[in-house]
Amino acid sequence: MIAAVGRDAGQVLSEIRSLVEAGLQLDEVPGRPDDPSALVINGHRLVRRYTRGTPDYESALRQGMLERLPHTPPASTSAVEQAEELVGATLPGLLKNIFLDIANGGFGPAYGVLGVEHGFRDDLQRTAVDILKRRDEWLGMPDNLLPLCSWGCAIYSFVHCPSGRIFGWDPNPVETEDDVPFFEQEYTLETWLDAWLDGSLRQPMLVVDLVTQQYRGATIEESAAFEIDGADDR
Repeated sequence: MIAAVGRDAGQVLSEIRSLVEAGLQLDEVPGRPDDPSALVINGHRLVRRYTRGTPDYESALRQGMLERLPHTPPASTSAVEQAEELVGATLPGLLKNIFLDIANGGFGPAYGVLGVEHGFRDDLQRTAVDILKRRDEWLGMPDNLLPLCSWGCAIYSFVHCPSGRIFGWDPNPVETEDDVPFFEQEYTLETWLDAWLDGSLRQPMLVVDLVTQQYRGATIEESAAFEIDGADDR
């Protein structure tokens, strides 16, 4: 079952544009150097980081204590075309519009949506294009997937092109080559971004099915329950 969308594509595009223009396009935003709530250790003031959606974040936003995040400029048409050639399909229209008109990645959940050439990079300094060029390193990677977002701990989201269906990659529990870390989720790109905007999006994860005893992707409900329970034993 695909998650229901609350915002249509136009609303998603508009809200992301507004966040980018405000410099608030990621889940973690640093406080200003003169933030009175910043910690001071041995005379050195440490920059505080605020998590979007928390009361502290909302308070700092109202007080003007959030530092603007840097903006990744939009992608060139040739960079998008290169990504489409590598992935073997056209990018979903919503993602292409964001890349060309708003930002070449650097917005969204976790560490941010990956850019195409000259765009936003993951913690290993890779764009989506860099990952596509070494796709053989990704066990069981389905066709026509574009790397979308890094969650840390080797966990990624991918988007199918051109359908926009979202896939997760979680190699952490995998023990044999028969356990493929890729799995389709209950999102399309539109509902995935919509869930991020309303604060309900959680990272993809593999879990063991209680009936089959095989690995599968966690449902949206299961992912939310894991976070609430603070469970990490998968």
